[in-house]
Amino acid sequence: MNSLSVRHSSPGSAENTATQFGLIELALYFLRLGTFGFGGPIALVGHMQKDLVEERQWFSQQDYLQGLAFCQLSPGPLAAQLAIYLGWLRYGAFGGTLTGVTFVLPSFLMVLVLAAFYVRFGSLSWIQGAFYSIGAAVIAIIARSAVKLVRATVGRDRILWAIFLQWR
Repeated sequence: MNSLSVRHSSPGSAENTATQFGLIELALYFLRLGTFGFGGPIALVGHMQKDLVEERQWFSQQDYLQGLAFCQLSPGPLAAQLAIYLGWLRYGAFGGTLTGVTFVLPSFLMVLVLAAFYVRFGSLSWIQGAFYSIGAAVIAIIARSAVKLVRATVGRDRILWAIFLQWR
């Protein structure tokens, strides 16, 4: 059996509900998400849940929510930490490192290109309008993902809703 297709199992993970997948498949998923996903960490975390838990069934809901809770408690970028956690969960330290790099690298390169573009052409009015339009679209995506995330994590549990409403 290829070492890249062996799943890293962690204590208490619900592997029986997850579908088999390879490290390369997971890395390519995070490369695509890092390249084409936008809307901030809440939007990306919601997208990961939809893709990896609900549609592909690569991770159980329990594993995903435990990772999300752990990453929310940790300082740093939520979506990147969750990508690293999910890679580590199945493939250990190498899997976590690979998923982290493939998720973050496209965004890093895009920011460099956009910054250079803005420095060169930022004074043009149509460029400023385009940046404002992108900002409005991102806000809508974040709001939608935040609602989905609250529904998924809080659900119908009255105690969790009381804690959530008290916290705001």
